[in-house]
Amino acid sequence: MQAPAVPRLTVAVCLGSGSLHGLAHVGVIRAFHRLGLRPDVIAGTSVGAIAGVLWAAGLDPDAIEDLARDPSWRQVNRLRWPRLGLGRLDQLEALIDRHAGRIESLPTRFVAVATDLASGRAVTLDRGRAGAVVAASAAVPLRFEPVDIDGRLLVDGALSAPIPVDAARAAGADITLAVDVAYRPHEAPVSGLMDVAFQSMHILVNRLIDEQIKRATHAIRLDVHALIEQDASMQSVIVAGEQAVVDRWAALRPFAPPAAASPCHEGPPRAP
Repeated sequence: MQAPAVPRLTVAVCLGSGSLHGLAHVGVIRAFHRLGLRPDVIAGTSVGAIAGVLWAAGLDPDAIEDLARDPSWRQVNRLRWPRLGLGRLDQLEALIDRHAGRIESLPTRFVAVATDLASGRAVTLDRGRAGAVVAASAAVPLRFEPVDIDGRLLVDGALSAPIPVDAARAAGADITLAVDVAYRPHEAPVSGLMDVAFQSMHILVNRLIDEQIKRATHAIRLDVHALIEQDASMQSVIVAGEQAVVDRWAALRPFAPPAAASPCHEGPPRAP
């Protein structure tokens, strides 16, 4: 009598917040791509939502890197009187809409996390226009205006779920592989009013990460701030993300298909 088939576990990759540190996510995605790990669910917060939605849309790692290095989407629309933020993420919205369309139509299931400005609660977004969803997840308070989705004003998901493990679980993931690239409080000098505001946010975010990451099946935690200061091209940040996956492949390998590659078979990282 044939033994019953063992159901395959659903694997999610959870890409966390971290602003410019998020370039490390490009390297993480490249390593997973080369090593053969294709997640069933991709969850992202803030910059993790930007990288994650492009990955879920089917873009290869080189294309994601090219978009990440394009400065045009970081430009904000300031030709307006600030109301609830200094600028709007219009360029980012347009870029994501162009490459991803609607969340529910993506080839890989994707969820993003934003924060409800009225309640302070995490909001999981898994449908609708991808540009608005990602902009909401990345809308740092004061710097950017909240994004109105279904009558709720939404801001940066880092305020409530900087590592979107719970959102991935709610989306059906059995295995959650979390990637933490957040700023650490000691990395940012404080010399002005805005610095105090953002330092306070970093303290809050790191407290939340320490609590939320415990619920991940496996966690990759990166400190890449020093690399940014040493390398103007930031290629070393991308390579650090890729190397972190390779270094942990023995632990991650069980979550990949049987045919997934071994690190020793992989070529060198992409040249700057």
